[in-house]
Formats: sequence, C-alpha cells, structure tokens
Amino acid sequence: MNENINTTMNTTEPTTPTPEATGGQGEKLFTQDEVNRIVSERLARERAKGEPDERETALVEREKAIKAKESRYACEDYLKEVGIIGKSRDAFLEVLDTSDFDRFKTIVDRLGGPYISKVTVTGAEVAHPPMNSGATLESRIADAFKPKI
Repeated sequence: MNENINTTMNTTEPTTPTPEATGGQGEKLFTQDEVNRIVSERLARERAKGEPDERETALVEREKAIKAKESRYACEDYLKEVGIIGKSRDAFLEVLDTSDFDRFKTIVDRLGGPYISKVTVTGAEVAHPPMNSGATLESRIADAFKPKI
C-alpha cells in the first residue's frame, strides 16, 4: 500500500498523450506552462506593433488638452500684461494659435505694436496741506468741498 501511495504522490502532473504516442491521430494537448508561454508571446507581439491601447490613447489626449488649456491661459495673461484688453484681446485669442506660448508671444509682439501700450499708473497731483497748519479736520473737509472758481 505504501508503494501505491508513493507512486501517486510523485506524479504531480498527469501525462497527456501526444499525437506520436496515439499514432498521429487526435489533437495536441498543451500543459498550462505551454499555454502561458504562447499567450505571453502573442501579447508581446501585439504590444510590439506600436498600437497604443484605448487607455493610453485616452491619457495622451487628456494630457494634450491640459497642455492646451495651460498654454491658452498663459497667452491670456500675456495679453493682459502688455495691455491688450477687450475686443482686441478676444480677437488675438481667436485668430492666433495659442497652443505654443513662445510662438504666440512672438507674433503678438510683432503684430500688436499699435495695440500694446506701456501704461504706467501714477497718483494724481494733489496738494497736501501742511501737517501743523492749525486747521481742524472739519475745516479741511469743508475746504475740500468748496467750489473752485
């Protein structure tokens, strides 16, 4: 009985008949290792074809869309920076390609000369009363609202 148990325990994989053993008739049977190897080889060949799968394609498209939005925002900021606002800004954004910020900036600098105004904001010239003039706050407010003739 011990011999019978030992012989069944030593054979972990059942042997499958091959076409040669059965006289060349019947179908070939594969072990799990052979099936795994065949499937892996086919998958490797498919991947090597260079065709990205749907997930990769979706990720690439999403990345392109994000970069396009970032570039457009950079272009909008640049137009604000150089003082092109309103309808002119909208026209530049509509007509010019905003996908490449550096190229957009170059074109705006060349075409936008008449539109670009370097504005410097300064405070209005206001006469400041001397600090110790002896005038009260009420009198200074009244002076500010007097009609100037």
